Amino acid sequence: MGLGLATGMEFYTFDSVNLVLTDLTGTLGVSADEASWILTVYSCALFLGVPISIWMAGHFGYKRFLLGTVVAFAATSIGCSLAPDLDIMLFWRALQGLAAAGLVMWWRASVYLLMPKPQRSPSLMRISTMLYLSSAAGLLASGYITDHANWRLIFLPNLLYAAGALWLIARHFPNQPKPSAERLVSADWPGIVLLAIALIALQVILNRGEIDDWFGSAHLRILGFVGAGALILFIAWQMSAANRTPLLWLELMRDRNVLSSALLGVLTGMILSGSVFVLPEFLRNVASKTYSATQTGQIMCVYALTAAAIRPLMVGFIARVGQRKAIAFALVMLIMSMLIFNRLLTTGTPGWYFALPLVLYAFCLSPLLPAVGSGTVARIDQNKLLDGVSLYMTFRQFGASLGVALLTILISHRETLHSARLFDHVRHDNDVTRTWLSTVSGTLTTHGGYTPLEAQQASVRMLAEQGAHQAAAYAYADAFAFMAVVGIVALCLLPIVPPTPVQKK
Repeated sequence: MGLGLATGMEFYTFDSVNLVLTDLTGTLGVSADEASWILTVYSCALFLGVPISIWMAGHFGYKRFLLGTVVAFAATSIGCSLAPDLDIMLFWRALQGLAAAGLVMWWRASVYLLMPKPQRSPSLMRISTMLYLSSAAGLLASGYITDHANWRLIFLPNLLYAAGALWLIARHFPNQPKPSAERLVSADWPGIVLLAIALIALQVILNRGEIDDWFGSAHLRILGFVGAGALILFIAWQMSAANRTPLLWLELMRDRNVLSSALLGVLTGMILSGSVFVLPEFLRNVASKTYSATQTGQIMCVYALTAAAIRPLMVGFIARVGQRKAIAFALVMLIMSMLIFNRLLTTGTPGWYFALPLVLYAFCLSPLLPAVGSGTVARIDQNKLLDGVSLYMTFRQFGASLGVALLTILISHRETLHSARLFDHVRHDNDVTRTWLSTVSGTLTTHGGYTPLEAQQASVRMLAEQGAHQAAAYAYADAFAFMAVVGIVALCLLPIVPPTPVQKK
């Protein structure tokens, strides 16, 4: 319960910030592209913090580390709520991501360390159900708080989560001895620095590429060389015999289970971050009926509540059909969900139409995460469990940070493309366009009190706005098609997943 409350705080915050991103842009006075950094900076810090958390837990002790990360996440939540501008918000979000790394890493790792093997799946199931309920709470509560008070208050429920988690962990989490292994006590500072350089370079390129003409820009080319060099040096250093305390135990990638889980983890991270990022942005910014934060949260919570309801059934389902078939089923559900989103997405689509693809998305998440995660540690030694979980979570968080950045780029690029194509057909010499403008101008002149010149100018503005909304709708639909492609790519990786024994009837 304590682990569930601690990690539920992170799930609550992730969905809450994603939901109210539109309100943050207005208050902080930034564009939508700049606001996306609030998500990507957090994801990048979380990605960097996952492997570091193993060393920190070994250095400070497991229980003390868990208590410290809960306090740190709650403190950074207060910092986010008080941030006066984007720069300060990004600072607190980076610290919050580092704190969140310990939560998302150690709730799973603690179960593997503390529970006997037969009890791991039921324990993971109970905590996962709590996490989905926390996501639903974040979507419902943050939407209501934003509409009836202020978005800054959405971070305050984290203090309640933190209080309950601290009390339960302090009382019931067993005191584990510090590990004697040098690599779990000492820090791999060269590895940390190299990984940070590679990650920062990649994220800057992804976020500035569309604006600065990608590698046509000299500073982006330099960043590309620096990032690639840092990544190569990081891999070489992790594999080097001279490195006695590697940040990531890449030797485990020779195990087929770990390799398949790591590769699928990247795509799983993209699915997790990307799929729930696009729909709230569309509903709040593009749909012709502007949805409030409360209404958007009510629509989005369908997936979280469905996932919480069916998650208990997944333990028996995965045991009966095996890991590979469970992943295949989940990916088929994902592809169907994203393709339905792609077909349904128009500026006038009623919100309740999205219930079916959201339910299908829940049927993807519930079996996918436990099936891929459990495969990581299926056949590795007990003393390597932490390293296996760290590898999987690191790759998954890399995919999460990559997913939001790629979708932001894709939407911007496709919106420009669709605008060019759309307005190429909307010209004054087009009979349909002239008829539409004449009808709207006449209506505004007759019923709106406009002069003929004002009515003509207003009708042109209305046409431009309608065209921009249509182009944006096409771009968001393309984003869902992209996520379906991610699911197909993941499906193609299934042959590398080793078959697992299934329960007899």
